Amino acid sequence: MFAPLPTASMSVSQLLSESDSFVVPAYQRPYSWTIEEAGQLFEDIATAAGVDEADELEPDYFLGAILLLDPNSGATPASRPSGSANELEIVDGLQRLVTLTILACALRDLDPDPQSEIATRLDGLVRVPGMPVSDSSRIALPVEEWGIALDLVIAPGGCLRSVPAEQQLDSRQQAVINVRDRFMQDLKALSIEQRRALATYVYERCHMVVVKTNDIDRAHRIFMVLNDRGRPLQKKDILKAEILRSTEPAHRGEALAVWRDVEMRLGDELENFLSHLRAVHGYHRMQIIAGIRRIVREAGSARSFIHDIFKPLADAYAITLQAPGHKADIPLELRRALVRLQRLNGNEWVPAVLRILSLNLSDELTRQYLEELERAALLMRIVCLGSSKRQTRFAKIARDLSTPRPPAPVGLYEPSREELRAIAFNMRDLHSRNVQACKGLLMRINDELQPDAIDADPSDYTVEHVLPQRPKPSSLWRKWHPDTEERMRLTSSLGNLVLVSHKNNGLARNDEFLRKKEIYCEPGDAVPSLAVTAAYLDSDEWLPEHIRAREAALIALVNKIWRLELEVEAVDEAVA
Repeated sequence: MFAPLPTASMSVSQLLSESDSFVVPAYQRPYSWTIEEAGQLFEDIATAAGVDEADELEPDYFLGAILLLDPNSGATPASRPSGSANELEIVDGLQRLVTLTILACALRDLDPDPQSEIATRLDGLVRVPGMPVSDSSRIALPVEEWGIALDLVIAPGGCLRSVPAEQQLDSRQQAVINVRDRFMQDLKALSIEQRRALATYVYERCHMVVVKTNDIDRAHRIFMVLNDRGRPLQKKDILKAEILRSTEPAHRGEALAVWRDVEMRLGDELENFLSHLRAVHGYHRMQIIAGIRRIVREAGSARSFIHDIFKPLADAYAITLQAPGHKADIPLELRRALVRLQRLNGNEWVPAVLRILSLNLSDELTRQYLEELERAALLMRIVCLGSSKRQTRFAKIARDLSTPRPPAPVGLYEPSREELRAIAFNMRDLHSRNVQACKGLLMRINDELQPDAIDADPSDYTVEHVLPQRPKPSSLWRKWHPDTEERMRLTSSLGNLVLVSHKNNGLARNDEFLRKKEIYCEPGDAVPSLAVTAAYLDSDEWLPEHIRAREAALIALVNKIWRLELEVEAVDEAVA
């Protein structure tokens, strides 16, 4: 008879207090989560914890399965070798455990009282009490991987310290520091009470299914099954079965034909569509299946849901998806607006677009609404709102559009006074604050200068600094810009940024100005040059006055496009 696997659903607190040390075996890949992955986990947990909407707190948040190898399985503490630690090897789940450790450290170090119960409890999750910092981390990453991060993350107060200027980090250590900095940025935007509530939620309500074995071969087989085997039943399959079963028998064939038609047109996007459909009706914080079930009930019958809600919104989603490829049979100006939205990373704007396209408005009014949504989406990114906050803002817009008397297009979104200040501040160094927003802004400016380039693919281009960030000491750049502080300020200016192909970006690097201009417009590159790159670069020199003049011209275009009143002086003062 086989030995059953010990499994349990454990909270983060229970799991991390289960062992003195979690050992990382040599076959594990290094920590490699990006700030995008860590940021998404943070936003998901914060949403579940009801950080922004306390009344929408989820009872728990599931973090998946963790597979551990326990060489002492079955041994009691008394039967272990004298002096041996209670150690567990991490077979699967290392990336999540390290990320949760970094989050716990950031929450601990931002607590105003280092001796508070919450700070002490968080410290106990990540460190073994009484041990020196170098040996105290419960997750025993190789020293070359933790490295200086032990002092800058694990040690109490470490997350508040900056990386020494002379310290060189390898990619593994940099990944840890990048995630730490992302968490610190997100957490600083919360109040003390919100951070403490989030900390409590993390260690009490975030949980995992923990699987243990004491056989490495068995652990490997389990790992393969957990990661590679089987095809999970998707939400769309569950909902299809439920909704068709609930349809009156006389109309079931008709409903099935509609569903199959939508399946064929949307393909793999059907799952995403159902998520957006839920959000159109104001249930973006509910689980998808629960949200769709409620919408079906509110529709009165499954048949009404299929014909009055599901099909019209699916038609709108198909148009949205087809806009970039000239496949959608819609006027050019509507296609332009949809293409500009599709360029943006994130899709929080989709539910509002679906609502607009399903309202059967005139083409002109539809265009106005879509352009206002595009304005809102990009300005929120320049403000540097996270995806969760953007989702909340767009959910309100979708609700407003669903009322009997929806607001006029110009009333959909207006940045607050604080957001206008943030726009002015971030515009001064947008590339370092939000690379994707910076590229999106330059692409939108290019649309104004070069309307026929609407189908230019953002992934073909990268943001290039004309005045290099690190010019050679003997270069003309140093002669033209001798003042270091002013040079750094001008380098990050909007007036100094262009869009070029990845190939040309690699060729230009720190070259002199005239050579850079040749490279930017070099024939033979498969990626066409953009007007925003050539605009206002007709001088033979690139002096401070040229950068300021180009900045003023580009900001004037931004003001025209989005009804703003930014001034170059105000943008400069926002940083001074």
